[in-house]
Amino acid sequence: MRIALLAFAFVQFLTAGPLYATPDEPIRLELNVLESADGRCRVSFVIENKSQAALESLKLELAVFNRDDIVQRRLATELGPVRGAKTVVKAFLVDGTCDELGSILVNEVTACAPGDANACLDRLALSSRVPSVRFYK
Repeated sequence: MRIALLAFAFVQFLTAGPLYATPDEPIRLELNVLESADGRCRVSFVIENKSQAALESLKLELAVFNRDDIVQRRLATELGPVRGAKTVVKAFLVDGTCDELGSILVNEVTACAPGDANACLDRLALSSRVPSVRFYK
């Protein structure tokens, strides 16, 4: 009887699915707004973690281009943590005025936990509510 009970429990464990959600859902990253702040530009992002698994870290290397498509600066930013099935807003300041920004490139995902940085880059679904600024990878 004990072996049958253990076998039943093992089958239930195997068919119950993973203990943690598989992080294969998209990470939606929206450039939401640019605001002038103390002679600099505050860039706000909306991050939506569609997975049930928490995203402990999401570090991006961004390249900021001016209106003439010339790289003005490269910067690293941490957009995590983001709980599973949660949406958050993160903002950071960039030197210069907002009207100088032409586009923002996600150059690299330098850290993604849990998971592989390349897999997180593939999961990023980018969009922009700022019509004058292209946001891409």
